[in-house]
Amino acid sequence: MPGEYAAIGRPLGPDPWKVTDVIATAGLVGAIFGKGGGNELDQMELRRSFVARYGSRRGVRLWREWAAYEDPDAPTTVRRRRFPYQTPPRRAARDSLAIADRGSLRRTRIVASASGSGTRRARGAGGPLDGLVATAGRGRAMSNALVVSGAESASGRPLAVFGPQTGYFSPQILMEQDVHAPGIDARGAAFAGVNLYVQLGRGRDYAFSATSAGQDIVDTFALELCEPGGATPTLASMHYRFRGACIAIEVLERTNRWMPTLADATPRGGHTLRAERTKLGLVSARATLRGKPFAYAALRSTYMHEIDSARGFSDFNDPARMRDAADFQRAASKIGYTFNWLYADDRDIAYFNSGDNPQRATGVTGQLPVRAKHEWRGFDPDRLTAAYTSFAKHPQTIGGQPYITSWNNKQARGYAGADTNLFSSVFRSQMLDSEIEARIAGARTITLAGLVEAMGEAATTDLRAEAVLPLALAVIGAPRDPALGAAVAKLREWIAAGSHRRDRDGDGRYEHAEAIRILDAFWPLWMRTQFEPSLGGELYGRLVDAHELDNAPNDDGSHVGSAYQTGWYGYAAKDLRRVLGRPVAAPYAKRYCGAGRRSRCRALLRDALARALATDPARLYADAACAKAGRPGDQACFDAIAFRSTGGVTQPMIGWQNRPTYQLAVEVQGHRPRG
Repeated sequence: MPGEYAAIGRPLGPDPWKVTDVIATAGLVGAIFGKGGGNELDQMELRRSFVARYGSRRGVRLWREWAAYEDPDAPTTVRRRRFPYQTPPRRAARDSLAIADRGSLRRTRIVASASGSGTRRARGAGGPLDGLVATAGRGRAMSNALVVSGAESASGRPLAVFGPQTGYFSPQILMEQDVHAPGIDARGAAFAGVNLYVQLGRGRDYAFSATSAGQDIVDTFALELCEPGGATPTLASMHYRFRGACIAIEVLERTNRWMPTLADATPRGGHTLRAERTKLGLVSARATLRGKPFAYAALRSTYMHEIDSARGFSDFNDPARMRDAADFQRAASKIGYTFNWLYADDRDIAYFNSGDNPQRATGVTGQLPVRAKHEWRGFDPDRLTAAYTSFAKHPQTIGGQPYITSWNNKQARGYAGADTNLFSSVFRSQMLDSEIEARIAGARTITLAGLVEAMGEAATTDLRAEAVLPLALAVIGAPRDPALGAAVAKLREWIAAGSHRRDRDGDGRYEHAEAIRILDAFWPLWMRTQFEPSLGGELYGRLVDAHELDNAPNDDGSHVGSAYQTGWYGYAAKDLRRVLGRPVAAPYAKRYCGAGRRSRCRALLRDALARALATDPARLYADAACAKAGRPGDQACFDAIAFRSTGGVTQPMIGWQNRPTYQLAVEVQGHRPRG
């Protein structure tokens, strides 16, 4: 047993593992890494702000553009094929949207009470697993995958570099295992606690892995509140109407307490968690709709069915059920969690997007709250099941592409992103694409080592510098001001060198450190000056709250490593392309930077750059962890990855890299005989 058990007075280790422990762990993993959606109330409020500023028709159009549910300029994993999902209806179903009266929304508090360190923990600070929960709460995902067909490989066999990422912990929450039993023959990684099967790894002559997909499987329904005796309901009422009956809201409550030990120094504390459950999920808020009190409930399609996905993992581990890429896709289709699954053997590469995608009522999408009468098709409130989209409607491919990449990006054209995703015209998966394309251009082919290198190069690249900054510099031009001219030269030199944030010579300082500092200070000023004059201060502020400006390394002090999944990169790039007169597939309905005038946009960006040069580096890179380590204001330390300790053993911070915690490099050499 790990030494921590002796330190907490449990020398014989934990209590015997039970089926309920497996289910609880599966619920945690699935609810964090295998879902998307549930942000309908925030989008409702943001949509209201757009309508208030621009009117109903134009406001809704602009809101949809910023939500980026279906941006034709967004990079996709599956090329040249459409897989429509959540396509906006031509006409919304009558009385379907459940838009709260202005100012009436009241969010539900899950933490009913807290004491001691529970006060901090209730807000997501401190505690060994807070890094995991906080990462999920921001919608971050980290895994990537690069798969190349045999036609582009130097050996003639497919290549794969798989990279599941679940954060950085000590010990890690992914464990490596080699499992052989009747019907199981696999090696790879699995989440501790649900590791009956290898979940990411290889079988006898094939390999498989995943990235979080996050398509929309969580919807918010509005349930009218009622009183069983017929009295007038209020926002505090504890009954709701469902299919004609007035039903009591179920209350779930649990109290947790903890104290410091030799293995965990978290101060003594505790909290009481309280949730309210309805037939359509857990209550997330209350509000009035046209003056009447309603409860908003969020329902996830995999709720109470987290363990069902074991059917797919069982197939992945069973050599009798995994003969080829088609078998792989059938196995992946049994997984209810929202994952992008990738596959390679010695002949084929393949991809399949899994998830229990609910079939919504006609005229309804899942991006805004809807009234309860517009529940999912085939919904059974007792079994918590519904009708789900068919196998053929999930994005997928077997061969047909020279390579497949996934870095939590958009799956395919027509496959609308969830209200928790942001699939705009610039996404970090493009860094993988460009690295691969450079290595297979013309008659060139790639080796497995070359594919690992492609992943590694993307892992230290600043997406802003590679994909967006060149557009801004094209607008800025050649300033006569010496300080601005020198800054532009440094930025161009950094871009020409690959836009990396890395320390190759090990001197503790990034190459091109000054250019990196300039961009780090410039980005928030640049976004404000490009968009706020056109949007207005109030709407700009609401957009910043809804969609973070940047997802640079450690932009929030968490030191989690993953970067450039979210951010205004696509917004800025698409708008600047129009300023420069360059083509875009789906231009925005409004011009933002300088109202579309190049000279005005140039003046705004030059002014923002000048203010960036005056930014104090010590303030820019202020960080408590670096100060504690004796490196205050240190740029490389600010970016560095910190390990969350889940026991008594700690790890030092490591240099930043935007890459997985577990890596699998694959070139399958042969195949079992057919039959």
